[in-house]
Amino acid sequence: MLRVTVLERGRIKRSDADAGSVELGTPSCRTLPRWLYDRLRRSEGMREDRGEGAVFQWRRSHCLVGQWVGVMQIPGLQLEILPKTDDNALQDTDQEVRDIRRNLTEMLRRSGLGAVRMRGVADVALVRGNIHDHLVNAFLARTLFELQRGLDRGYATEEGNLSTLRGKLMLSRHVVVNAAQKARFYCCHDVLTGATRISVRLKQACRVLVARVLPALVMVKCQQVLALLDDVPDLPFRHRESDPVFTRQNERFADVYRFACILLEGQAPDALGGEVETFSLLFDMERVFERYVAAFLASEVMHRLADVRLFPQARGYSFGLYRDRQGDVLRMTPDLLFLHEVQGVRRAFIIDTKWKRLSSEKGSRPSRSDLYQLYAYVHRYECRLAFLLYPRVAGVAPRDLQALTRQAGDHLGTVGVRFVDLNRKLWTREGKAALADELEAIVREGLNLTEAAPVEASA
Repeated sequence: MLRVTVLERGRIKRSDADAGSVELGTPSCRTLPRWLYDRLRRSEGMREDRGEGAVFQWRRSHCLVGQWVGVMQIPGLQLEILPKTDDNALQDTDQEVRDIRRNLTEMLRRSGLGAVRMRGVADVALVRGNIHDHLVNAFLARTLFELQRGLDRGYATEEGNLSTLRGKLMLSRHVVVNAAQKARFYCCHDVLTGATRISVRLKQACRVLVARVLPALVMVKCQQVLALLDDVPDLPFRHRESDPVFTRQNERFADVYRFACILLEGQAPDALGGEVETFSLLFDMERVFERYVAAFLASEVMHRLADVRLFPQARGYSFGLYRDRQGDVLRMTPDLLFLHEVQGVRRAFIIDTKWKRLSSEKGSRPSRSDLYQLYAYVHRYECRLAFLLYPRVAGVAPRDLQALTRQAGDHLGTVGVRFVDLNRKLWTREGKAALADELEAIVREGLNLTEAAPVEASA
């Protein structure tokens, strides 16, 4: 099987040559043999038929990779897609690709999209293997750790013809079954079992992983998990099954359960039957970036800002842009809402994250839809400042735009364009400290914390 790494927004070309004579190129521009390229295109069509989002933009003799990252596999090809954080700095060296892979692992870990929030995170840094192997290794290590603490258990209702009375006697069924057996009781009773919905889902995910090509270290962990779940029944996976209710007793399994669902839902229907090695483990970088910034702010920055509260997705402060007899219409959910309140005076500030690349040729001007969106935020939340936050690109500078009103010379507020540098080693102490300083400066600027004249924000 050919294992290839390509970068987000990179190009994949179709070659007419045979597989043995094709020069694969670099992660920014790959070349695939025509039979693999055509198979990849057919696989993309089947994804769209299943209602899944398109990963590539197809042209006549090549395709462009969209903003999805992760791994997708079709027969004969395993394609790893990594984010591209700086168009000008990347030289496509092996070390840079490894750094990007570790950055993505860190972003998925902190954003909660990968089940890698665990003790011993150093295991994630496999010397070999793509992002799929890293995430699966972390998922199995975390699952193994939790199962060794104790399996998830719960009560299940069972019916049976017993020699002793247990639970509730099913009288109508008892009369029919035990008409000639006076010493038996047909009962309905609860039993404590390890075959819970969580355990079943974890075993289903491990059964899928066993059939994949994984490093030996990862496969050993998979077999260890299956050994601990040996008494759990093997049940077929069905899409859109309801999730279990998480309580204090089983919430430690929440992360690994969600990641197991991602593994199973990314498996093609024919692959679930063991016929074709086809799967995908893909993440939308727009969502990853948004959740990573929110989680990083909450854990690394907010303790530095006195009297400032952060509300991701404006939880509790989601206002409607319109209103009718039924209530608010078109409720707005800014990615990051900050409130600074001192002596009864409240100041609001909004950051909306965008996983896009602004061009210096266009004066680092955001898209029309982004500017319309921020204008609505400035108006509805009465913010003095609202920022669009993008990954930093060399040659593109921050800028500010005045949100105007109908009156000449008046403006509602300012929409700023700001950037955060992701082209650093985010998993290191130095990288985290530099990013925390950068985000802190952006929040302080947005809330004008160095000035003493706050502006009250209302709903």
